Amino acid sequence: MKQGIGMFLMNIAVACYLFCAGILGFNNRWFDSSEIRKAVIGLLGRGDATNVVVIILAVFAIAAGVFILLRLFNINLPLPMDLILMVLAVVWLVLILMMDIIPGLQNFGDGNFIDWLLPFSTHLMVLAGILLATERFGGR
Repeated sequence: MKQGIGMFLMNIAVACYLFCAGILGFNNRWFDSSEIRKAVIGLLGRGDATNVVVIILAVFAIAAGVFILLRLFNINLPLPMDLILMVLAVVWLVLILMMDIIPGLQNFGDGNFIDWLLPFSTHLMVLAGILLATERFGGR
């Protein structure tokens, strides 16, 4: 399947976003203040389990970013890339629920709709990019 320039750019953007988010997952900047960390803290509380989950998510994000780039340039690995990307898509969807939907419903009517909509739309674009990178949902 031949990809258009839009799909090509979307794949590069999502791969870079995931790769950078994963790298920053091992860095204190992302580790201390990221919304993903806040969502994991909301689910598990503070402690070693939270740190382990954030590190696992960082590894998944790096792997997904690399897999998307490899697939984009027709480099195939003997790995179930679609399965890995689908697992990441499910994890990303859960994070969207924890970071955007649940807090959005709790704070509904605060008048901060635009403040809520911007990160929500960013997270949806990343989810769409992950899904488009899989063969089942539009990838090659």
